[in-house]
Amino acid sequence: MRVLLLGSGGREHAIFWKLTQSPNLSEIFVFPGNGGFPDAVIAKGITLNDFESIRAFVKGKQIDLIFVGPEQPLVDGITDSLEKDCLVFGPVKRAAMLEGSKEFSKTFMERHGIPTAEAKSFQTSVDAIAYLKTRNLPIVIKADGLAAGKGVTVAQTFPEAEAAIIDALDKKIFGASGTTVLIEDFLQGEEASVFAICDGERALPMIAAQDHKRVFDNDQGPNTGGMGAYAPVPFMQPDVMKRVQQEVLDRVIAGMKQEGSPYRGLLYAGLMIHNGIPRVVEFNCRFGDPETQALLRLMDEDLLLLAKQSAEGALPDRSLKFASGAVICIVLAADGYPGEYLKNIPLPELKTVDSSGDIIFFHAGTAKQAGATVSTGGRVLNLTAAGRDLADARKRAYAVLEKIQVPGLFYRKDIGLKGIP
Repeated sequence: MRVLLLGSGGREHAIFWKLTQSPNLSEIFVFPGNGGFPDAVIAKGITLNDFESIRAFVKGKQIDLIFVGPEQPLVDGITDSLEKDCLVFGPVKRAAMLEGSKEFSKTFMERHGIPTAEAKSFQTSVDAIAYLKTRNLPIVIKADGLAAGKGVTVAQTFPEAEAAIIDALDKKIFGASGTTVLIEDFLQGEEASVFAICDGERALPMIAAQDHKRVFDNDQGPNTGGMGAYAPVPFMQPDVMKRVQQEVLDRVIAGMKQEGSPYRGLLYAGLMIHNGIPRVVEFNCRFGDPETQALLRLMDEDLLLLAKQSAEGALPDRSLKFASGAVICIVLAADGYPGEYLKNIPLPELKTVDSSGDIIFFHAGTAKQAGATVSTGGRVLNLTAAGRDLADARKRAYAVLEKIQVPGLFYRKDIGLKGIP
């Protein structure tokens, strides 16, 4: 199969690494890519928000499948636009609204009995603040639309919540994505991420991962796109996963089918688990970052074949297979992230895979300039390490990081500790 992979982050670098292991792959192109991709695979003449340019590339290169990494093209309708030209791994536009609009997602969950927190949406700060005064703290303020992982504030105090509302609705710091905000009750428990590959009729879940959203150790500081992840997650036992399957994944599949938008592609359920009971914090319509970097290293499957079967509506009726052991992913971020951050940080030459195969570096916000690799984004590199268990994987990962001192980059020192008894 000839594949076009869209995206530029650590997630896409990990997907590329996994896709290239498939015996079904004959050729792969990537756009826009980053400094970790071979120059030869970078597609030319494409614009992500111009589906006609992608269609021309697909026809010219006889692409069999488009693998969509980021959410924006899916929310904009790339699958609807191009699925007659080739297979597209990703949901149609209406189904992608599960991520594209938090208000849509919340009302969908209410219609189909999917467990989640109580929430209410507002378009004016006066009404929102009046409602806020009736709720308990902490409270969650969410911009309705896409905001690159930065549209959610978990407010511990009333002034913090009020400021988040004013920032979105009055100061419009999220632009059109913040014209509506949701005020959502705070859920107690432990966070977990469950990804499922879907074909419109069924959802095949991967093992659970846990993301670390806050920028600093001990879950301090603002939310980010993710500072690290690990898998598997010890508290996501079979009985909990069964509830996730029946009460979340199956209800999304049945609900989308009933409403005329069968869900195909990757469904990401961000969950809060309390006393073994899962409730949905958010849905995403694509692989999550940085959980993907850990999960794909453990996945004992042909990802390309599964993507093809998903797009065709023909997934096998079986469980997905995963290797034993554990994998940790640690994000190296640019100083200042998630605010204004340093750019053009010179990066050392790093082998993608070390000689033992235990350590794999995935590039995220990087680019090649004059033969060297420099940083371009807030999340710059992802170190992943495999081990017998999570403690072993952590030991291997941080031993490597201690040897790599890159001025201008920082990372959390506590990734994965929650998963170790």
